[in-house]
Amino acid sequence: MEFYVEGGTKTKRFIEAVLPSMLTQLGLDNSRKLLMVKMDRDLKDHGTTMPLAGIDTFLVVLKPNRNLLNLGVTLAHELVHVRQMAKGILKVTPRGKKWRGKFYSRSTPYLDQPWEQEAFARQEIVFRRAID
Repeated sequence: MEFYVEGGTKTKRFIEAVLPSMLTQLGLDNSRKLLMVKMDRDLKDHGTTMPLAGIDTFLVVLKPNRNLLNLGVTLAHELVHVRQMAKGILKVTPRGKKWRGKFYSRSTPYLDQPWEQEAFARQEIVFRRAID
């Protein structure tokens, strides 16, 4: 998977250093899709991931005003979502999300969403292996 990182020098260097390992761990290193990682100080959450329609690209947006340890764990969390979408396990629809063919409305509590449960379960391991 090719990637492009936009951010301050320190943050950009850090993300570019850990991304190859994370992509390999998640089985995305040979994907033909493109990954864009951007920083946004105004982001409400720590991170978010979205597919960009029609161009086989995923956008990961991270809030940059955090220490690098937290930023790395958040990046790993969001990359689990990239994997879920790239493999077709998670699909975003206008009314909600589909996980393994089952529809979940927007009102499903955050911690009850199976894609979030998986991302939380894997984020720390993916990040720790990337910095070893």
